[in-house]
Amino acid sequence: MRKSTLALAVLVVVGYCALPHAQTRNDTVAATLDERRVAILNRLRNEINATYGFMNGVPRINLGPCGRFAKLFREQWNTRFRDKINIVFVMVKAPAGPFCGHIVVRLPDGSYFDGGNGVVSGAALGLQFPESYLEEMKQFDLKRLDQNAGGLDRKYETCPNYSDTETSKLIERYLILLPRDIE
Repeated sequence: MRKSTLALAVLVVVGYCALPHAQTRNDTVAATLDERRVAILNRLRNEINATYGFMNGVPRINLGPCGRFAKLFREQWNTRFRDKINIVFVMVKAPAGPFCGHIVVRLPDGSYFDGGNGVVSGAALGLQFPESYLEEMKQFDLKRLDQNAGGLDRKYETCPNYSDTETSKLIERYLILLPRDIE
């Protein structure tokens, strides 16, 4: 009887250790403000990706409507928080001249955020887009954003169910979880 109990215990422990485990959440009470902010924004990323999905492993939100997402996110953030954020264009170097390959926002701590990848460092963004440079739009310019986005008011074949209304609701749902005075 004792050997069977021990064998069962070993099977339970080995089985448990073999299972994939959820990552430790960083949005606990003991977490720093930055850790909580990153955790909340990455939960928004997860919800965005659950809503719009992936295409060939790439978040669909980043395959077209990234400019619209950045615009909506910036508007809601800057209305809510003292520390303002800016839109940033990831400019890809090409023989015919640079072009905008992606649009993100620059957070107050210098990290970057988009709806599909979540919070990333400048170095990580550079790895995603080799042969590129970042161009921050310090003064909001809708015409420039529209041009770099390839047109903000267009249909997205790669993200056919994209909705500004749904995206705004998701952004709001997560930004209200952040403290009002982010340093």
